[in-house]
Amino acid sequence: MAKVLPIAVLALLRPIMAQGQCDIEPMALEWTNTTVTADGLGVTRGIAIGIGTPTQIFALRPYTALNNTRVNNVANCGTTSNDTCIGGLGGIFDKDLSSSYSVSVKTNWNGSQVDTEETDGAYLYFNDRITFERRASVDGFPLVLDSTPYGGDYTGLPLGSNSSFTAAAVKSGVAPSEVLGLWTGSRSLDPADGLLVVGGYDESRVNGVFVHFPVSDSSTELPCPLQINVTSISYSDQRLMNETSRVRFCIEPYNQRFVLPPAVTAAFANATGQNSTLFPGDLHYSADSRPSGDLIVILDNGYSTTIPNFDVFTPLRGSDEYGRYSITNDTVVEAGLRDTRSDDPDSVIPALGGLFLTFNYLLIDYDNGTFSLAPAISANVSTSPALRTVCTPSPVPEPSEDTTRHRSRHA
Repeated sequence: MAKVLPIAVLALLRPIMAQGQCDIEPMALEWTNTTVTADGLGVTRGIAIGIGTPTQIFALRPYTALNNTRVNNVANCGTTSNDTCIGGLGGIFDKDLSSSYSVSVKTNWNGSQVDTEETDGAYLYFNDRITFERRASVDGFPLVLDSTPYGGDYTGLPLGSNSSFTAAAVKSGVAPSEVLGLWTGSRSLDPADGLLVVGGYDESRVNGVFVHFPVSDSSTELPCPLQINVTSISYSDQRLMNETSRVRFCIEPYNQRFVLPPAVTAAFANATGQNSTLFPGDLHYSADSRPSGDLIVILDNGYSTTIPNFDVFTPLRGSDEYGRYSITNDTVVEAGLRDTRSDDPDSVIPALGGLFLTFNYLLIDYDNGTFSLAPAISANVSTSPALRTVCTPSPVPEPSEDTTRHRSRHA
């Protein structure tokens, strides 16, 4: 039976847990196709979690710019039978169906107070039971219900520097530390599921030496904690950036595609012969004349990543009638870049997304102020993950008089 721990008592238990904290195995959460509708037809690719009593299933995308777990309100889809909407949002929450739901005022709530909500949004701060895949359930978990019409743009699983998700995982004893390891998987024609590891990383996906970077204050140049400098992006030996350029990028797994400055996207379109008359507003190409080059990204410290052609250009995909992400037109291929050519350059936040992290393993250690990248094994392999714990034992304080009394009353 799954272990259930109320967050309200975790602070009292932590001195006891600290001794064996690093003996806890890392928590591994698959990034895979998950059924999120009651009729079993709506499927979304994400990390599966259950919320409420009885459980309501979600498939959430990891988001480093988020510190609280946000889910969409059932009202956003109108009805629980709207498979297209529910599948597209990765699940919806009906508070009236959960007997363990408890609403709260944000200032008295046990979630992170760091996130800034949209001024025109509608949010409820609440606590409920959350169930991790193949791990414990935790009562009183902090969540945000996003009631933005047609679904919120910022719902997801928080991997920010003040994440209430990772804090609760550690405090409840289902993960040894808040260190995060992430491989996003592959969306190529030979797809592979990704894996998020809380408390370590998957050594079987690492194919080189980790290169370290400092965590950034998300209030600085870009609104994200993982920032790097890109000095070169090239396609088929053609430079898409000026030789003297250096562009600041977020690393954000929530975005699958690359988000490049408009001028760089335009240079990519020119280099690939994109026909904006035949395919306006998107980086689409006829499958009969697909471009043949690779995409190469080089950081200012010389770290280089090659995105092979078959991952840069893939068959056109979209949401089907059940919200499932699937091939919608096999006569057209699309580039793994968002088309920013018509965007205001000042409104574009450059980002290296899930496609970049198919070929790079990401390790995040906020406590030490660093994140790391290493070449990843991107092939679809049959071997099991090799989880490696990353954990520094917390000091074990002597029980206070109040804590001792509390234990004796509940022994």
